Amino acid sequence: MKITEKAMLVRLTISQWTARRYDFKATKKLIEDHGAKHDSGRFNKMLVDNIEVKKYQHAASEARVFHYENTLPWGDDNVRILPSDNYLAYTQKMRELKSKFEKAYSEFIEEYPALIEKAENDLSGLFSARDYPAAWELESKFAFDIHVTPVPTANDFRVSLSDDDLNRIKSDIEADVKDSIVMAMGVAWKRLFTAVKHMAVKLADDDAVFRNSLIGNIAELCDLLPRLNITNDPKLTEIIGDARKALVPLDPKDLRDKQIDRKKATVKAKAVLEKMTAYMGD
Repeated sequence: MKITEKAMLVRLTISQWTARRYDFKATKKLIEDHGAKHDSGRFNKMLVDNIEVKKYQHAASEARVFHYENTLPWGDDNVRILPSDNYLAYTQKMRELKSKFEKAYSEFIEEYPALIEKAENDLSGLFSARDYPAAWELESKFAFDIHVTPVPTANDFRVSLSDDDLNRIKSDIEADVKDSIVMAMGVAWKRLFTAVKHMAVKLADDDAVFRNSLIGNIAELCDLLPRLNITNDPKLTEIIGDARKALVPLDPKDLRDKQIDRKKATVKAKAVLEKMTAYMGD
């Protein structure tokens, strides 16, 4: 299985204006008024109405959540692996989310002068015009970028080194790629394991209250994980099939209203969980 033909690496970078500013004078006065140590805390003021700021923050957060749900970890520098099978669905949705983010911050920038006027009244003595960037400068603080690169291979490394050094570096690259694949697949397994375990625990407790998402989350994972199965792991494919057959068709209302259905569903969830545990132990 050539991972270079099955997946690519993707990095999502979103930047935005925090709309917050550390106020040294207010911090100093607050600490003195309470007789606290000089390094007891920091006072950060909200420069404009937080409700307006949250509009683009929520759009950014939605994009990050989707990005993490539809990719798997790779290394430790915010690079994720995106399986080719999930590329189309990922890029289509991310284009929508990028447009949503850009619309949100564009509307914010249009309202920016009025927000500053309001802040002058809201902050009163804490207001300082120097805290606010010019409108043209503010726009430069927002960005939404997706950078896609191929998965590295040992043969991509070409420098003038001795054969021994070159072979050692190639071996290190191959080992790093293998380790990253193992870690990525471990996360895929853990997502389903966590959801099934949560179901099993909730259903086993007769008094536990649960939402429809108890079933819905597993249904979503059964749709998504086949596209994230970068190694075509037959055991993961089998477990997904088991969960899809045994758990996805369950009706949350019946599980709440009918104790016998709830007990049967608990047995099914535990059976899938035990099988996953055995496989993951391998």
